[in-house]
Amino acid sequence: MKKVLTLTLILLATIASQAQTAGSYGELRAKVLHVKERYAGQDTGSDQAAAVVLHKLCKDYQHRLTLSQCRELAGYIQSMRQQTVSDRQRQLLAEACRLLRQKSDTLDFQQRILDYYRKVPQEIIYVQTDKPYYVAGDTVWFRAHLVDAVTHTPISRSRYVYVELLDNTSDSLVQRVIVKCDSAGVFANALLLPKSLHGGSYTLAAYTQWMRNFPVSRFFYKMLTVVGSAPQGDSQLPPRRQPFPSKDTPLSPQGNRMLQIAQRKGQLLIQFNEGGGEPLSCVLYGSGNLIVTDYTQGKVLYIDSQSLRPGSISIAMVNRETGGVIAESQALIEAGSAQVTICGQARSNNEPMELTIDMADADGTPLRGSFSLSVTDYDVVKPDTVQPAIDRYLAQQQGDYLLADMLSSNYPHIDYNFQTSQTISGQIQGTIFKNVKHPKLMLVRPDTGLRETFELGDSSRFTINGLDFADGTTYLLEGLRRTGSNRLVKLTVTPPSYPTLHPTAVTQYPSSAVPPSEFLAQAQKQVMYGSDDYIQLPEVIKEKKRRHKPMNRMNIEPFRGLYDDSPLLNNYPTIETMLSSLGLKISRDDGGYQLHPVSNAKIGPLIYIDDFESNVEELLMLQPSNLMSVEYLKHGYPQLLTYRWDAPTQGVLLVTHKPGHRFSRGKPLSMATITHQGWKPAVEFYSPQYPDKSSKTRPDQRTTLYWEPKLTTDAGGHATVRFYASDVSKRYLVTLEGVSDDGIIIRKQTIIE
Repeated sequence: MKKVLTLTLILLATIASQAQTAGSYGELRAKVLHVKERYAGQDTGSDQAAAVVLHKLCKDYQHRLTLSQCRELAGYIQSMRQQTVSDRQRQLLAEACRLLRQKSDTLDFQQRILDYYRKVPQEIIYVQTDKPYYVAGDTVWFRAHLVDAVTHTPISRSRYVYVELLDNTSDSLVQRVIVKCDSAGVFANALLLPKSLHGGSYTLAAYTQWMRNFPVSRFFYKMLTVVGSAPQGDSQLPPRRQPFPSKDTPLSPQGNRMLQIAQRKGQLLIQFNEGGGEPLSCVLYGSGNLIVTDYTQGKVLYIDSQSLRPGSISIAMVNRETGGVIAESQALIEAGSAQVTICGQARSNNEPMELTIDMADADGTPLRGSFSLSVTDYDVVKPDTVQPAIDRYLAQQQGDYLLADMLSSNYPHIDYNFQTSQTISGQIQGTIFKNVKHPKLMLVRPDTGLRETFELGDSSRFTINGLDFADGTTYLLEGLRRTGSNRLVKLTVTPPSYPTLHPTAVTQYPSSAVPPSEFLAQAQKQVMYGSDDYIQLPEVIKEKKRRHKPMNRMNIEPFRGLYDDSPLLNNYPTIETMLSSLGLKISRDDGGYQLHPVSNAKIGPLIYIDDFESNVEELLMLQPSNLMSVEYLKHGYPQLLTYRWDAPTQGVLLVTHKPGHRFSRGKPLSMATITHQGWKPAVEFYSPQYPDKSSKTRPDQRTTLYWEPKLTTDAGGHATVRFYASDVSKRYLVTLEGVSDDGIIIRKQTIIE
């Protein structure tokens, strides 16, 4: 008996020593199995061996075990417990199982939450604009900061952000743009406000396609004011509301009656007194934090606040056995103040200005990242104290995560994926019999010469992924049978869908920024002076052979062409006469009509009327006076492959009707011309330069003097910007916002005077 006990103690001492090394689980498992198989069921007459198992294995080593390891060891010890005859050892082995399963529950909660984060990542958008109010005809410069909802670090999983301007008065959409991130992951662009826009309150909304899987309340909303004549029944400016919480105002209550939370001397104190004696775990999550620890009811749990990432966090008491959430509350962990300095000397009368920016975290480490910077005329543009700044807005946002859903693995239904490219979708059917066996789809992009044919197999529906097109891009689609014929084929294209937003239902913080009386006059003058149609005089042009912009979608200069402003095109009596001026003629033989060059070539050009392939018979039916352009493109352009052109042909004849005079035969049901909204090309902020004031041609009364949507700091956290003062500016409001590469939120607003 003593020999057995001695061997067991030596064995378990070895286990305990191996528990101090990270890679010893395999050996540990082998030893436990050895004890189970060799010694389980023998009454040693001593509780010491089981005590070693309990204290050395379950306490010292449990913090290094994974979830699967805890569960595996708990199973072995439970099996030993069932074979042990000593009541004392059975009791101690049961305690060992309890500790391992307790650790297993903790790891299980953590794993479920992390799995949920991984499977249901969420995004948050914050949009900075150059100023809080505008006039009709003005430009809204903006940058959308897209961050992860959990860590608040910059991301670009979605490559496109949708920005909409909504009229609060009529509850309608004014404008929508799609912003594509650049190579640096920056979403920046501008909205040009129509000159006919009435004064009043508007909402700027921003979202991604992935965000549409969650409530629209998770979208970004920002109130903008357009100063000017107000519509009937609406005031020019929105009413004042309670301002967005300041830095000293907590975003949420520090605990409640059941769950008491306090912060003292760098410690987060948590106490829960309302439970019914069930085993509890305290779960702390949000803003990049995740802590799961066992909790003894009535005790105070201390957590070092310095070890937590700043932001809004959720604290919950969870039944460790059932996973049910008993109580939950929120707390705000304040961030250490980042060190941001903006230095410069105010200038006036078109003199040059320079601003130097330096950034470091609370410990003095330089911050690198891409930020947005606005410089406005402080005498006419005042800061908006109601709208949430980026630091308070992101601190408030945690994503649409419910702990009960995460612990129960209740995943939401996902309808929209991360948009990494643009798509076109639709269906190919028959006009008589709906089913078309093994259809094909041809995709043509005329401006680049792209031409692809896809086989759909047994499916009639299609979605073309991997597209990337700017606004105004046109695609031509044709549905075909397996043989290549389009006979009795119908192509239906699914239009893009957008969420319907009602600004009055989702906006919580209307703007209270009241512009000074001087703003309207100064901004309107700048819009007038800065417009392209301000005091335009007719230019004197020496008449030469007029060059027309090509009308074809490929933007290729034709070999010969006729356009609607040409008197020749409008006065040709017949289509044959018109074609002869292009060097083409129509002849007839036993095979029918033929179009070919005057040089008597046997093979003539392909004919396309309004982007659709046609023939000589249909060409003869046209009236020259109804045509907007006729372009003859000869052999040699690779883009002509778009029109199924190959070496044996003699080019392409492209005929386009004037609006309202489309060819009477109509568009084949198998074809479609697609012009979905694409991303808006990047717009660069224009900042005038005055190296020589004598060359100045127009007044300068800018309200926004400088806008930089991607101000990038160097390794030392330093950046410099330069611009010129306007005619009237003397004091400057500088606003800097963004998130550093490592997730530190930056916001600095200062006045330079």
